Amino acid sequence: MLIYVESKAFPHRTFVVRVQLTDTIARVRAQILHILYEVGFENHQFRLRFKGEYLRDAYTVSDYNIVDNGIIKMVSLGNNDEDASDTLTSSNGSVSEAVSYGLLPHIKNALKREVNVFEQREKLLFHFKSLLYLHFLAGCLCFLTVYWYGGIWTLFVWLLATIYCPTFTRIGGYVGSQSLYKERYCILYAVGALICLGAALYFCVDQWIVVINHGCKDWEFVGDCSHNIVFTAVFYGFEALLLLVSICIIFILLSNMKIQYGDYVEKYLVQTRDIEDIIKTAKSGRIKEKRIAAFELATMAASGDDNKFRIVAEGGLDVLIQMALCGDEATQEHAVEAIAELITVPVIQENFIEMGGLRNLMALLHSSDDRLVYHIAMVISYVVTDSEDNKHDVITDHGLSDLSRAAHTDNLNNQRLIAGIFLELAFNTEVRGQMASLNTPAQALIKLCRSEDAETQRYALQSLELLAIESPETVRAQESLLEVLLDLPSQIFDAKVLILAGKILLYFAEEQQTCEAILDRPNCKKSLLKYAHTQDSILQKVVIKVIYSMLEIPELRYRVQHKGLDEVLRYIIDNAADRECWDMADQAIQLLDSTGDDSGTIQLPSLSTKEKLDRMAASTSNEKKPFSSKGSNGSSISLRSTLSSVGEGKGIK
Repeated sequence: MLIYVESKAFPHRTFVVRVQLTDTIARVRAQILHILYEVGFENHQFRLRFKGEYLRDAYTVSDYNIVDNGIIKMVSLGNNDEDASDTLTSSNGSVSEAVSYGLLPHIKNALKREVNVFEQREKLLFHFKSLLYLHFLAGCLCFLTVYWYGGIWTLFVWLLATIYCPTFTRIGGYVGSQSLYKERYCILYAVGALICLGAALYFCVDQWIVVINHGCKDWEFVGDCSHNIVFTAVFYGFEALLLLVSICIIFILLSNMKIQYGDYVEKYLVQTRDIEDIIKTAKSGRIKEKRIAAFELATMAASGDDNKFRIVAEGGLDVLIQMALCGDEATQEHAVEAIAELITVPVIQENFIEMGGLRNLMALLHSSDDRLVYHIAMVISYVVTDSEDNKHDVITDHGLSDLSRAAHTDNLNNQRLIAGIFLELAFNTEVRGQMASLNTPAQALIKLCRSEDAETQRYALQSLELLAIESPETVRAQESLLEVLLDLPSQIFDAKVLILAGKILLYFAEEQQTCEAILDRPNCKKSLLKYAHTQDSILQKVVIKVIYSMLEIPELRYRVQHKGLDEVLRYIIDNAADRECWDMADQAIQLLDSTGDDSGTIQLPSLSTKEKLDRMAASTSNEKKPFSSKGSNGSSISLRSTLSSVGEGKGIK
């Protein structure tokens, strides 16, 4: 497949690279190096970025879900980001070599070896095609010999060889459908040429024996020493030599064709200089040298566990933490990327925590660089999912405040990661208690609930539900959350997200003050009706319970009727998802139509949400109502138990 590579360093060029899904990013970079070599900038160092994420050399194209005709960015390694790459161009638009730091010597040597291989392939094909023209001439001259029929198979082999001969240039690569079977072509041509060679040698030897036996006395070309016989002997000798040369070239080509772009360069891109030298440069080098060192450490860390342990053994973890705290954003990003790779090994992760590296990185969540925040969030995500103890390390030293600050980002990838971190933290009882005691985590989660990403919304709502279990007052105190819960049905159609939102909405229905807040919302009726329109039994029961909770407060019954919420109940009766929904909606309608006696026969006692729901279910099981809606018969279980069963096991994976 083809991918397109763009760079502000080369504003008037778009590089086209042919890749396979199994190709590593290092191999893709190797192809780009060949293109840069052709235009005279083979020393230009760069990284590739796709959808805001830097591509690691040891990973494959499929790992990053790069599709056919995808567009990736080429970012100069010597600059802060792609915007800074404008410094690569001079006033007249030409690329300046001043900021190209140059390839490492072994990478440059490997690149030149590959270039030489491909130049040799191009020359060999050129010479081979030249020999094919001589083959055509030889095939025509065969008809002038004694064995004229030799021209038939000679021309036949020439015709097939000409038609299916592959075409190759060092920059353009193979061209045409014939190039798909180039190895097979070489083998078949070699077989055909060997057959022709055997026939030519036989004809040549046979005629020379005739000439020698005759002796050609006095150079008289008569009888067995006629011009025709001598010409046949000489001609087939030259043809045999021509075929032998072409066979040698085709076998050399067959060996040469096994070398692909990146075969020599790839391993050097993945595993660069000695780790000891890189770390030494990272400690004492200049800013530009540290930037390159951080990049190389990130690349090596991604290539295998052996390199990870070697980096840690040379003190690289401490160096990377220091570089992550430096003032250069590019160096910070590469260093954090390397740390994210290293801590995938549990032993290294423990060392990282003991060194206080996590607390240092948490402070970088305030950075305005979305890519840096993304890599830091990846580090935190690894840490919190591997150990319960690590969760306490995350929230120490204002960690919750740092995470809450990072949640106010517009980057969808960062939002999803941070929402997932909050959910993992909320699963821990002690950490959840600290989250519930502060207002900033709840505000951050509400911000994440407004995300355009459904997964982010789901993680944030699950976290808020856990906080509500821990401290309902904290959740009910968030007026902006109520606005989000009522607006969600108009914005999304994800049933999982809406169920979570409905479950949280039940907590707002537990107190008179929050019930009044729901009624004060201008979109109260519209929102509850949209929840009911989902045809989900759980959501319909949530809507009924919210309205029922309002009706239990005598002061709110008139407002409920004035808001037209009875229309919502009647819609559920006409479109009930199951019998329970119909029974519960019917009870609510009866309560709404009652005279307002606080001791009505259907009124539930003032209990908690769970107790209210259980009592309501018990009432419906003892007193069955005629069922005439579109719903199907269902079992009489409590709404809260139904909601609880839906909520089980919803953790971040």
